[in-house]
Amino acid sequence: MKTRSFKLILMMVAVIFSSMTVPAGKAFASPEAAPASSGSSGEMIHIMFAPGTTSAEVSGSLAANAKVQYILRAGYAQLMDVSLSAPEGATLTVTSLAGTALNGLPGTGSTTAFRGYLPRTGNYVLTVSAGSKAVSYSLNVSIPQRISFKWGTTSATLTGSLKAHTSHDYILGAGQGQLMEITITPTGSSPGPQIIVYGVDGSVLQSGMGEATSFRGLLPLSQDYFVTVRAGDQDMAFTMNVIIPKRITFAAGSNSTTFSGWLPAQQSQYYSLNGQKDQTLTVDILPANRTQLIIYGMDGTVLRSGMGEGSSFSGKLPSTQDYILVVRTGVSAAWYKLVVAVK
Repeated sequence: MKTRSFKLILMMVAVIFSSMTVPAGKAFASPEAAPASSGSSGEMIHIMFAPGTTSAEVSGSLAANAKVQYILRAGYAQLMDVSLSAPEGATLTVTSLAGTALNGLPGTGSTTAFRGYLPRTGNYVLTVSAGSKAVSYSLNVSIPQRISFKWGTTSATLTGSLKAHTSHDYILGAGQGQLMEITITPTGSSPGPQIIVYGVDGSVLQSGMGEATSFRGLLPLSQDYFVTVRAGDQDMAFTMNVIIPKRITFAAGSNSTTFSGWLPAQQSQYYSLNGQKDQTLTVDILPANRTQLIIYGMDGTVLRSGMGEGSSFSGKLPSTQDYILVVRTGVSAAWYKLVVAVK
């Protein structure tokens, strides 16, 4: 009886272990080049990401009318982005281990690409098929790291490191009309990385064609957005700050509003509002001696800098645009009340 009970416990432990979910932004990974395959062996090749990375690339060759299958394990609701680079005629299919085809996001799929949210934690199969001609190909798989803000906050700070000419993919959700600001500070004397921003629907907010190391803009749709950080010719470490300010709106017939909050020491809370040229903006933070006020426009115009003490502002707006208001604490945490008026 004791032997049977012990076996039952072992079986329960095995079931629990096998059902554990994959943490957000992780897949099991270490990229290996795929060997040439005629499709006769039927063996699947495992794709595994190197520790700390969010993508892997494999490559190989296929004889005419042959195929090769790759397998990787990923978590429920993670977004997987797969692209196949190959001559015309080669195709990509993405299925569950049981062979069920995955539904990609509308308007993003093709015979050589897949982008979609995974329906469950488990193994997924990527099949590359050659057409009537032999082909050489490369297959890139990305599962971005999810950025989440702590409850009640409007920003997140992340750190990372990159080898030269490599990239790290992030993803975060935001609403239509929200302002998103991303800044990256390289560690030491390393040159700044490149930032690429685009929606899961394929809309590009900032391409990889320039040398931009920051982004600030209004989001066109409510959806997830990719943020890709790409290193240049040198290895680098970096700190990335992502901000989505709380939007300030006024009740009908009113031109002022008040917010209350609590901030830990040396932290910032971000707000945004739309103002018209020559309107008078008045901002006060109470109590006046516990916090600092910073105000700047989307175009970079600074109305109040963070170079000194000060928790109030009153002045005419130089242009019609969105303005960012920052409440920042010093060496002590603080409760605060933010009073904003536009006339």
